[in-house]
Amino acid sequence: MLTLFPAVAILIVAAMLIGAVPRALPIAVVDEDNGTLSRAILRAVEASPAVSIVARPQDMAEAERLARAGRVWAILLVPSGVDEGLVRSTTPAIQIFYNASFLTIGSSAASGIRSAVVAVLAERGLDAARARGLPAIRIRPPVVQATVLFNPQTSFEWYLQALIQPAVLHLLIGCVAVMAMGRELQGRSLGQWKAETGGGLAAIAGKMLPYVGAISIWGLVWLIWLTGIRGWTMNGSLLLTVLAQALLFAGTAAISMLLVIAVRKPSFAFSATALYAGSALAYSGGTLPLAGGSGFARGWSEALPFTHYLRLQMDQFLGAPVAVALPQIAALLLYLVAPLGLALFLLHRREATV
Repeated sequence: MLTLFPAVAILIVAAMLIGAVPRALPIAVVDEDNGTLSRAILRAVEASPAVSIVARPQDMAEAERLARAGRVWAILLVPSGVDEGLVRSTTPAIQIFYNASFLTIGSSAASGIRSAVVAVLAERGLDAARARGLPAIRIRPPVVQATVLFNPQTSFEWYLQALIQPAVLHLLIGCVAVMAMGRELQGRSLGQWKAETGGGLAAIAGKMLPYVGAISIWGLVWLIWLTGIRGWTMNGSLLLTVLAQALLFAGTAAISMLLVIAVRKPSFAFSATALYAGSALAYSGGTLPLAGGSGFARGWSEALPFTHYLRLQMDQFLGAPVAVALPQIAALLLYLVAPLGLALFLLHRREATV
Protein backbone atom coordinates (compact mmCIF):
# COMPACT_ATOMS: atom_id res chain seq x y z
CA MET A 1 0.00 0.00 0.00
CA LEU A 2 2.94 2.33 0.55
CA THR A 3 5.26 1.16 -2.23
CA LEU A 4 3.81 -1.05 -4.94
CA PHE A 5 0.28 0.32 -5.23
CA PRO A 6 1.20 4.06 -5.47
CA ALA A 7 3.90 3.25 -8.02
CA VAL A 8 1.52 1.19 -10.15
CA ALA A 9 -1.22 3.84 -9.89
CA ILE A 10 1.11 6.62 -11.03
CA LEU A 11 2.48 4.48 -13.88
CA ILE A 12 -0.96 3.45 -15.12
CA VAL A 13 -2.41 6.97 -15.09
CA ALA A 14 0.74 8.42 -16.68
CA ALA A 15 0.71 5.75 -19.41
CA MET A 16 -2.98 6.31 -20.16
CA LEU A 17 -2.60 10.08 -20.52
CA ILE A 18 0.87 10.46 -22.01
CA GLY A 19 -0.68 10.89 -25.46
CA ALA A 20 -2.00 14.21 -24.11
CA VAL A 21 -4.46 14.97 -26.92
CA PRO A 22 -6.77 12.39 -28.58
CA ARG A 23 -5.79 11.77 -32.19
CA ALA A 24 -7.22 9.73 -35.08
CA LEU A 25 -10.57 9.13 -33.39
CA PRO A 26 -12.58 6.70 -35.57
CA ILE A 27 -15.60 8.21 -37.32
CA ALA A 28 -18.06 7.19 -40.04
CA VAL A 29 -19.12 9.28 -43.05
CA VAL A 30 -22.44 8.95 -44.85
CA ASP A 31 -22.08 10.76 -48.19
CA GLU A 32 -25.47 11.00 -49.86
CA ASP A 33 -24.34 13.66 -52.34
CA ASN A 34 -21.13 12.29 -53.88
CA GLY A 35 -20.45 15.67 -55.47
CA THR A 36 -17.43 17.92 -55.74
CA LEU A 37 -18.13 19.67 -52.44
CA SER A 38 -18.72 16.46 -50.49
CA ARG A 39 -15.47 15.00 -51.80
CA ALA A 40 -13.61 18.14 -50.72
CA ILE A 41 -15.19 17.88 -47.28
CA LEU A 42 -14.15 14.24 -46.95
CA ARG A 43 -10.58 15.07 -47.96
CA ALA A 44 -10.43 17.83 -45.34
CA VAL A 45 -11.87 15.59 -42.64
CA GLU A 46 -9.45 12.80 -43.52
CA ALA A 47 -6.55 15.28 -43.26
CA SER A 48 -7.62 16.38 -39.78
CA PRO A 49 -5.30 14.86 -37.14
CA ALA A 50 -8.18 14.65 -34.66
CA VAL A 51 -10.23 12.06 -36.55
CA SER A 52 -9.87 9.16 -38.94
CA ILE A 53 -12.56 7.92 -41.33
CA VAL A 54 -12.83 4.20 -40.71
CA ALA A 55 -16.21 3.50 -42.32
CA ARG A 56 -18.36 4.87 -45.13
CA PRO A 57 -21.74 3.24 -44.66
CA GLN A 58 -24.49 3.60 -47.24
CA ASP A 59 -27.09 5.05 -44.89
CA MET A 60 -27.59 6.45 -41.38
CA ALA A 61 -29.08 3.23 -40.05
CA GLU A 62 -25.84 1.38 -40.74
CA ALA A 63 -23.80 4.26 -39.32
CA GLU A 64 -25.84 4.28 -36.11
CA ARG A 65 -25.21 0.55 -35.70
CA LEU A 66 -21.48 1.26 -35.85
CA ALA A 67 -21.85 3.96 -33.20
CA ARG A 68 -23.87 1.69 -30.91
CA ALA A 69 -21.23 -1.00 -31.29
CA GLY A 70 -18.55 1.46 -30.20
CA ARG A 71 -16.65 1.24 -33.49
CA VAL A 72 -17.01 4.97 -34.24
CA TRP A 73 -17.34 8.00 -31.97
CA ALA A 74 -19.06 10.33 -34.43
CA ILE A 75 -20.91 10.35 -37.74
CA LEU A 76 -20.72 12.95 -40.51
CA LEU A 77 -23.80 13.10 -42.74
CA VAL A 78 -23.43 14.97 -46.04
CA PRO A 79 -26.97 15.12 -47.45
CA SER A 80 -27.93 15.02 -51.10
CA GLY A 81 -27.99 18.44 -52.79
CA VAL A 82 -25.15 20.05 -50.82
CA ASP A 83 -23.09 20.72 -53.95
CA GLU A 84 -25.99 22.38 -55.75
CA GLY A 85 -26.92 24.28 -52.61
CA LEU A 86 -23.96 26.61 -53.02
CA VAL A 87 -25.65 28.20 -56.04
CA ARG A 88 -29.16 28.10 -54.62
CA SER A 89 -30.81 30.12 -51.88
CA THR A 90 -31.29 27.07 -49.68
CA THR A 91 -28.65 24.54 -48.70
CA PRO A 92 -29.23 21.19 -46.97
CA ALA A 93 -27.68 21.02 -43.52
CA ILE A 94 -24.51 19.01 -43.07
CA GLN A 95 -25.00 17.14 -39.81
CA ILE A 96 -22.59 15.79 -37.21
CA PHE A 97 -23.74 13.18 -34.72
CA TYR A 98 -21.55 12.13 -31.80
CA ASN A 99 -21.76 9.68 -28.93
CA ALA A 100 -22.59 11.77 -25.85
CA SER A 101 -22.50 8.70 -23.62
CA PHE A 102 -18.75 9.28 -23.82
CA LEU A 103 -19.02 13.05 -23.76
CA THR A 104 -15.36 14.05 -23.79
CA ILE A 105 -14.20 11.75 -26.56
CA GLY A 106 -17.40 12.19 -28.58
CA SER A 107 -17.27 15.98 -28.46
CA SER A 108 -13.56 15.89 -29.38
CA ALA A 109 -14.38 13.89 -32.50
CA ALA A 110 -17.26 16.22 -33.37
CA SER A 111 -15.03 19.26 -32.92
CA GLY A 112 -12.40 17.81 -35.27
CA ILE A 113 -15.03 17.16 -37.94
CA ARG A 114 -16.61 20.60 -37.50
CA SER A 115 -13.32 22.46 -37.92
CA ALA A 116 -12.56 20.68 -41.19
CA VAL A 117 -16.08 21.14 -42.60
CA VAL A 118 -16.26 24.84 -41.71
CA ALA A 119 -12.92 25.52 -43.38
CA VAL A 120 -14.04 23.87 -46.64
CA LEU A 121 -17.43 25.60 -46.66
CA ALA A 122 -15.84 29.02 -46.10
CA GLU A 123 -13.47 28.52 -49.04
CA ARG A 124 -16.04 27.00 -51.39
CA GLY A 125 -18.67 29.56 -50.43
CA LEU A 126 -16.37 32.40 -51.45
CA ASP A 127 -15.59 30.65 -54.75
CA ALA A 128 -19.31 30.23 -55.42
CA ALA A 129 -19.93 33.90 -54.70
CA ARG A 130 -17.24 34.93 -57.16
CA ALA A 131 -18.68 32.60 -59.80
CA ARG A 132 -22.02 34.37 -59.43
CA GLY A 133 -20.40 37.76 -60.03
CA LEU A 134 -20.45 38.96 -56.44
CA PRO A 135 -17.60 41.30 -55.41
CA ALA A 136 -14.58 39.65 -53.84
CA ILE A 137 -14.45 42.30 -51.11
CA ARG A 138 -17.19 41.68 -48.60
CA ILE A 139 -18.15 43.37 -45.37
CA ARG A 140 -17.22 40.96 -42.61
CA PRO A 141 -19.29 40.99 -39.41
CA PRO A 142 -17.50 41.04 -36.06
CA VAL A 143 -16.26 37.63 -34.95
CA VAL A 144 -15.69 36.15 -31.53
CA GLN A 145 -12.28 34.66 -30.79
CA ALA A 146 -11.89 32.27 -27.85
CA THR A 147 -8.33 31.73 -26.61
CA VAL A 148 -7.42 28.85 -24.32
CA LEU A 149 -5.15 30.02 -21.50
CA PHE A 150 -2.56 27.93 -19.63
CA ASN A 151 -3.44 24.73 -21.54
CA PRO A 152 -3.52 25.82 -25.19
CA GLN A 153 -2.92 22.27 -26.39
CA THR A 154 -6.12 21.23 -24.54
CA SER A 155 -4.05 18.39 -23.16
CA PHE A 156 -5.78 15.71 -21.16
CA GLU A 157 -2.43 14.76 -19.65
CA TRP A 158 -2.04 18.03 -17.75
CA TYR A 159 -5.69 18.43 -16.84
CA LEU A 160 -6.57 14.88 -15.82
CA GLN A 161 -3.29 14.02 -14.10
CA ALA A 162 -3.65 17.16 -12.02
CA LEU A 163 -7.00 15.77 -10.84
CA ILE A 164 -6.53 12.00 -10.70
CA GLN A 165 -3.15 11.47 -9.08
CA PRO A 166 -3.75 13.55 -5.91
CA ALA A 167 -7.22 12.01 -5.61
CA VAL A 168 -5.80 8.46 -5.77
CA LEU A 169 -3.18 9.23 -3.12
CA HIS A 170 -5.83 10.98 -1.00
CA LEU A 171 -7.97 7.84 -0.97
CA LEU A 172 -4.94 5.63 -0.41
CA ILE A 173 -3.68 7.45 2.69
CA GLY A 174 -7.18 7.27 4.19
CA CYS A 175 -7.26 3.49 3.75
CA VAL A 176 -3.70 3.12 5.06
CA ALA A 177 -4.60 5.12 8.19
CA VAL A 178 -7.58 2.84 8.87
CA MET A 179 -5.38 -0.24 8.46
CA ALA A 180 -2.64 1.16 10.70
CA MET A 181 -4.93 2.21 13.53
CA GLY A 182 -7.40 -0.62 13.12
CA ARG A 183 -4.86 -3.33 13.80
CA GLU A 184 -4.23 -1.82 17.24
CA LEU A 185 -7.76 -2.75 18.27
CA GLN A 186 -7.88 -5.54 20.84
CA GLY A 187 -11.45 -6.55 21.52
CA ARG A 188 -12.65 -3.20 20.11
CA SER A 189 -10.40 -1.40 22.59
CA LEU A 190 -7.26 0.69 22.13
CA GLY A 191 -6.36 0.27 25.78
CA GLN A 192 -3.26 -1.84 25.23
CA TRP A 193 -1.93 0.53 22.56
CA LYS A 194 -2.55 3.50 24.84
CA ALA A 195 -0.83 1.79 27.75
CA GLU A 196 2.22 1.03 25.63
CA THR A 197 2.51 4.41 23.94
CA GLY A 198 0.77 6.85 26.26
CA GLY A 199 -1.90 7.51 23.65
CA GLY A 200 -1.11 11.23 23.49
CA LEU A 201 -0.38 13.51 20.58
CA ALA A 202 3.16 12.16 20.25
CA ALA A 203 1.86 8.58 20.03
CA ILE A 204 -0.71 9.45 17.36
CA ALA A 205 1.80 11.50 15.38
CA GLY A 206 4.37 8.72 15.61
CA LYS A 207 1.78 6.24 14.42
CA MET A 208 0.74 8.26 11.37
CA LEU A 209 3.94 10.09 10.39
CA PRO A 210 5.63 7.20 8.48
CA TYR A 211 2.53 6.62 6.37
CA VAL A 212 1.89 10.30 5.68
CA GLY A 213 5.57 10.76 4.85
CA ALA A 214 5.61 7.84 2.41
CA ILE A 215 2.50 8.98 0.54
CA SER A 216 3.79 12.58 0.49
CA ILE A 217 6.95 11.33 -1.20
CA TRP A 218 4.82 9.68 -3.88
CA GLY A 219 2.97 12.97 -4.31
CA LEU A 220 6.32 14.67 -4.85
CA VAL A 221 7.30 11.98 -7.37
CA TRP A 222 4.11 12.72 -9.29
CA LEU A 223 4.81 16.48 -9.31
CA ILE A 224 8.37 15.87 -10.50
CA TRP A 225 7.04 13.67 -13.29
CA LEU A 226 4.42 16.18 -14.40
CA THR A 227 6.45 19.40 -14.13
CA GLY A 228 10.06 18.27 -14.29
CA ILE A 229 9.94 15.42 -16.81
CA ARG A 230 6.82 16.04 -18.87
CA GLY A 231 7.45 19.79 -18.81
CA TRP A 232 4.08 21.15 -17.70
CA THR A 233 4.71 24.52 -16.10
CA MET A 234 3.64 25.41 -12.58
CA ASN A 235 3.48 29.18 -12.77
CA GLY A 236 3.03 29.57 -9.01
CA SER A 237 4.83 28.07 -6.04
CA LEU A 238 5.78 24.41 -6.30
CA LEU A 239 6.92 24.42 -2.67
CA LEU A 240 3.53 25.68 -1.51
CA THR A 241 1.80 22.95 -3.52
CA VAL A 242 4.01 20.27 -1.95
CA LEU A 243 3.23 21.65 1.52
CA ALA A 244 -0.51 21.72 0.80
CA GLN A 245 -0.36 18.16 -0.49
CA ALA A 246 1.35 16.99 2.71
CA LEU A 247 -1.32 18.79 4.76
CA LEU A 248 -4.04 17.08 2.70
CA PHE A 249 -2.55 13.65 3.36
CA ALA A 250 -2.01 14.40 7.06
CA GLY A 251 -5.56 15.67 7.45
CA THR A 252 -6.97 12.67 5.60
CA ALA A 253 -5.02 10.31 7.85
CA ALA A 254 -6.31 12.18 10.92
CA ILE A 255 -9.94 11.93 9.78
CA SER A 256 -9.71 8.21 8.99
CA MET A 257 -7.85 7.54 12.23
CA LEU A 258 -10.59 9.39 14.12
CA LEU A 259 -13.19 7.13 12.50
CA VAL A 260 -11.40 4.06 13.88
CA ILE A 261 -11.09 5.55 17.37
CA ALA A 262 -14.71 6.72 17.43
CA VAL A 263 -16.42 3.59 16.09
CA ARG A 264 -13.86 0.84 16.86
CA LYS A 265 -14.86 -1.00 13.67
CA PRO A 266 -12.31 -0.92 10.82
CA SER A 267 -14.95 -2.09 8.34
CA PHE A 268 -17.07 0.97 9.08
CA ALA A 269 -14.02 3.24 8.95
CA PHE A 270 -13.07 1.80 5.54
CA SER A 271 -16.59 2.43 4.24
CA ALA A 272 -16.68 5.98 5.56
CA THR A 273 -13.24 6.68 4.12
CA ALA A 274 -14.35 5.39 0.74
CA LEU A 275 -17.38 7.67 1.00
CA TYR A 276 -15.60 10.93 1.70
CA ALA A 277 -12.31 10.29 -0.10
CA GLY A 278 -13.72 8.23 -2.96
CA SER A 279 -16.29 10.89 -3.84
CA ALA A 280 -13.81 13.75 -3.47
CA LEU A 281 -12.88 14.03 -7.15
CA ALA A 282 -16.49 14.06 -8.36
CA TYR A 283 -17.49 16.78 -5.88
CA SER A 284 -14.31 18.86 -6.12
CA GLY A 285 -15.57 21.01 -9.00
CA GLY A 286 -12.68 19.84 -11.16
CA THR A 287 -14.71 17.43 -13.29
CA LEU A 288 -18.35 18.44 -12.89
CA PRO A 289 -19.46 22.07 -12.39
CA LEU A 290 -21.00 22.83 -9.02
CA ALA A 291 -22.29 26.34 -9.77
CA GLY A 292 -25.73 25.02 -10.70
CA GLY A 293 -25.67 22.08 -8.32
CA SER A 294 -27.94 21.47 -5.37
CA GLY A 295 -27.24 22.86 -1.94
CA PHE A 296 -26.26 19.40 -0.76
CA ALA A 297 -23.72 18.96 -3.58
CA ARG A 298 -22.13 22.34 -2.92
CA GLY A 299 -22.14 21.79 0.84
CA TRP A 300 -20.60 18.32 0.53
CA SER A 301 -17.94 19.75 -1.76
CA GLU A 302 -17.00 22.42 0.76
CA ALA A 303 -16.86 19.82 3.54
CA LEU A 304 -14.25 17.69 1.75
CA PRO A 305 -10.55 18.43 2.28
CA PHE A 306 -9.67 17.49 -1.29
CA THR A 307 -11.76 20.38 -2.64
CA HIS A 308 -9.64 22.94 -0.81
CA TYR A 309 -6.38 21.31 -1.86
CA LEU A 310 -7.43 21.15 -5.51
CA ARG A 311 -8.31 24.85 -5.53
CA LEU A 312 -4.88 25.70 -4.18
CA GLN A 313 -3.10 23.37 -6.59
CA MET A 314 -4.86 24.67 -9.70
CA ASP A 315 -4.35 28.27 -8.57
CA GLN A 316 -0.62 27.59 -8.27
CA PHE A 317 -0.50 25.92 -11.66
CA LEU A 318 -2.03 29.10 -13.07
CA GLY A 319 0.32 31.40 -11.13
CA ALA A 320 -1.94 32.86 -8.45
CA PRO A 321 -0.30 34.87 -5.64
CA VAL A 322 0.49 33.06 -2.41
CA ALA A 323 -2.03 35.21 -0.56
CA VAL A 324 -4.83 33.59 -2.56
CA ALA A 325 -3.84 30.21 -1.11
CA LEU A 326 -4.00 31.24 2.55
CA PRO A 327 -7.72 30.40 3.07
CA GLN A 328 -7.15 26.94 1.60
CA ILE A 329 -4.07 26.38 3.78
CA ALA A 330 -6.16 27.38 6.82
CA ALA A 331 -8.88 24.92 5.81
CA LEU A 332 -6.37 22.08 5.36
CA LEU A 333 -4.86 22.84 8.79
CA LEU A 334 -8.34 22.68 10.30
CA TYR A 335 -8.87 19.22 8.80
CA LEU A 336 -5.70 18.14 10.58
CA VAL A 337 -6.10 19.87 13.96
CA ALA A 338 -9.81 19.24 14.58
CA PRO A 339 -9.75 15.42 14.06
CA LEU A 340 -6.55 15.13 16.14
CA GLY A 341 -8.12 17.05 19.01
CA LEU A 342 -11.29 14.99 18.91
CA ALA A 343 -9.30 11.74 18.67
CA LEU A 344 -7.26 12.68 21.77
CA PHE A 345 -10.45 13.52 23.63
CA LEU A 346 -12.06 10.18 22.75
CA LEU A 347 -8.93 8.24 23.67
CA HIS A 348 -8.73 9.91 27.07
CA ARG A 349 -12.43 9.47 27.74
CA ARG A 350 -12.95 5.90 26.54
CA GLU A 351 -9.71 4.42 27.79
CA ALA A 352 -9.58 6.24 31.12
CA THR A 353 -10.37 3.04 33.01
CA VAL A 354 -7.60 1.01 31.32
